[in-house]
Amino acid sequence: MGEQLVTKLATIVEKIDPPDNPAATELGRQIYEASLEKANAFRGDPQTLAAALRALQTGDSRPYLFAGIAYILLIAAREADGSYARSGLIAAMEWLEKAQSLEPDVLLINAVEAFIYIYGGEYDNARLVLDYLAGQESDNHYVILAEIAFWQTQKELEQATQWYVKGIKLAATVPQRIRLKRELGDCFLQFGILDKALIIYKEVVQFDAENAWLWHNMSVVYWHQKNYQEAARCNKKALALLDFPPARQMETAVNRKLNPTGPLGRLFGR
Repeated sequence: MGEQLVTKLATIVEKIDPPDNPAATELGRQIYEASLEKANAFRGDPQTLAAALRALQTGDSRPYLFAGIAYILLIAAREADGSYARSGLIAAMEWLEKAQSLEPDVLLINAVEAFIYIYGGEYDNARLVLDYLAGQESDNHYVILAEIAFWQTQKELEQATQWYVKGIKLAATVPQRIRLKRELGDCFLQFGILDKALIIYKEVVQFDAENAWLWHNMSVVYWHQKNYQEAARCNKKALALLDFPPARQMETAVNRKLNPTGPLGRLFGR
């Protein structure tokens, strides 16, 4: 999926008419950050990235447009197995370098470079960039996100958790805080710490009840805990909000557990 999506997006972005202003403007920054937030919501639906790209084009700053394109291509490059398509990493860096050639010292732009190195497995380069960015503004939201990404890819749960807690504490908006909490839950799920993941999901769902993936991940936790009734309940919530393959697979799995078929199953009441 990643490489195919990058190929499609690369064709689209080449046709974008960039704004005349070669400077990093305040309006450009605001639109850039809003576009990145949209891109971060990507869960496989290309329309999510298309919406981020459309929003990005309403800005008045060429470097922010170029950096935003780089970030969107990077998000698109993620394959189903969690790896990143090489073509996407290369394309993202090319667009980022265009932005940096116009505004070499803008933290929000340079943060994208850290993500490219992290997802490309170039951890020494990523660490150099992160240390440089931290020297400028260690409390910046995007520096914190990059640190989280770095430590998660290193499978350093304690470090990643510390950065999540810092990001949640310093989040400038409620949506940012909710997203970071939800992703901390995802991090615990990834590392198999189910009880902590579930505690966070139960808290977040009170504020983000329309998030199908949140309900799905709750169903995954319950599945691993062998609480199939709750897994089915959360799965039903997820599918009511969005019909997507992982939720359908969970539906099949819980149905098999709760409604087994076959003569032996009926004979023994299973």
